[in-house]
Amino acid sequence: MQKERSKLLIKHQKGSKIAEQFRMIRTNIEFISKKRTLKTIMVTSTRPQEGKSTIIANLADVMGRQELKVLIIDADLRLPSQHYILGVDNSVGLTDILEERVVPEAVIQNTTVFNVDIIPAGQSPHNPSELLSKRDLAVLLESVKKEYDYILVDVPPVIVADTTIIAQEMDGIIMIAEENKTPKQKFHKALTALKSTHIPILGIILNKTKQDKSSKYYYYNK
Repeated sequence: MQKERSKLLIKHQKGSKIAEQFRMIRTNIEFISKKRTLKTIMVTSTRPQEGKSTIIANLADVMGRQELKVLIIDADLRLPSQHYILGVDNSVGLTDILEERVVPEAVIQNTTVFNVDIIPAGQSPHNPSELLSKRDLAVLLESVKKEYDYILVDVPPVIVADTTIIAQEMDGIIMIAEENKTPKQKFHKALTALKSTHIPILGIILNKTKQDKSSKYYYYNK
C-alpha cells in the first residue's frame, strides 16, 4: 500500500514543477479565504477517471505542509478512492455517519500526510442520493469546521445527482478537466449545472497537460 501511494502523491524535491503548481492553487485558495468564508471546498469532474481524487490528496498535502489543518471527506459514495490513495481503513465512514450509526469523532482517521485527516466513504449504500440529501451532511460539516482550516470534499462527477446535492453545502467548487479527453460540450454542460447551484466556482484544473512534459496540472482561476 505504501509503495502504491507513493506513486500517487507528488514529490516535493526542490524545483518540482508539479509541486509548485499545487502550491499556487493553495495560495489562490488562501487569498480568496481572506476576502470571504471559504472552509468547505468540493472537487469534481465531468467524467470518471479525470484525476479529481489524486488532485485532492495532493492539494491537502501542500496545505498540510503550510501548517494548515485539513480534513478530506470522501463523499463519492458510489466509487470511493481516498482510502486507497491515503492508505486508511474504509470499513466505516461517511455512510455510517449519515445513517446515524456512528458519531463523526469515531470515523475521522489520521493519515501519514502531515496535518491531514480523513473521513473515508465507508461501504457504498444502496441510496447515496437520498442519504446525502439528509440534513446530517450539513450537521457534520458544521461540527468539523471549527477543528480544521479547510475541508476538501471528494464528490462524484457532475453527471451524478449526488454532486449538485453536496454542492449546496459548500463554500466553493474546483472543477477538473483532462486535456484533450474531456468533451467540451459535456464540460460546458457540467459547468452550467454547477453554476445553477449558485456556489462560487473557484477555478478549473486542467489535468495531464502536455504544455510541459514535466508537468501534469494547469490551474485556471475563474
